[in-house]
Amino acid sequence: MRDVETIIRACIDVAKSIGAPIICLSDLPVETDDVPVIIAANNMLNVDTLLSPVGSSSEGEQILRISSRVASEGETAEKQVSDAGVTSFIRGVLDGGVVVGLVELPDAISIVVHDLDENPVMKEIMDCGDRVDIRLLVSVLNIAFDIASFGMEGVSIGCAFIIGDVEEVMHRSHQLVLNPYYGHRREERDVLDPSTWETVKEFAQLDGVIVIDDEGIVVAAGRYLDVDASEISIKQGLGARHAAVAAITRDTQAVGVAVSQTGGTIRIFKDGIAVVEIDPTTKITGVRGIGVK
Repeated sequence: MRDVETIIRACIDVAKSIGAPIICLSDLPVETDDVPVIIAANNMLNVDTLLSPVGSSSEGEQILRISSRVASEGETAEKQVSDAGVTSFIRGVLDGGVVVGLVELPDAISIVVHDLDENPVMKEIMDCGDRVDIRLLVSVLNIAFDIASFGMEGVSIGCAFIIGDVEEVMHRSHQLVLNPYYGHRREERDVLDPSTWETVKEFAQLDGVIVIDDEGIVVAAGRYLDVDASEISIKQGLGARHAAVAAITRDTQAVGVAVSQTGGTIRIFKDGIAVVEIDPTTKITGVRGIGVK
């Protein structure tokens, strides 16, 4: 395309004028010291990860997800930027606010101004703050992102985390195996500390779920949920793990996070339904001029 340098400069000028970072979803050479630049990449098959509503559940609740679509099907640059913005927030690169996206489509280059504070998925994640500390939920989502993206030793796994209302959750569950966290120091069980995440990922391979209290301390791993999931309505093809996570969030004030072994989709459950689905194919491959939290 002609005038690529002019378009890049226009993007930088827009970002500078409104005080926003740039999210670059292309191979275009965005070089500037004037504003922070986040380089985001989709998977190697050129499948763009997009934010989209997926209709209503049987309870009439709106479910939101980030779903995979091929760019040639006409999906918008706005959706690509919103997806990359959510990933940037979860990965600790952005706190929210306005971002300027630079997206290279097969036949166009788009400049998109997107307000993450109005992003539907971001709103659903923040709404979970009435149940659990958002910092804690984001920490668990980071662990889930790593498991979904890389598996364990290259092998895809499914797993689940139950956060909050720990007394009720423990009352409605039992150990499948000896609790590997029993007797360990508090600081070794604190998921707010990234240095504990590798251990959490190892124990996530156990059958059952990982239970985390309101302060971010892992109470147990390998926990079986004693819940009645017979009336739970979940997406066709999801198994007993997802049904159990949905049921425990229906019966308690906990929030659940589940990772599908097939495809790596991450789902957040609250009040018995999946309020958010995330397909973590968008990756942040570079950050310039901004500190990672």
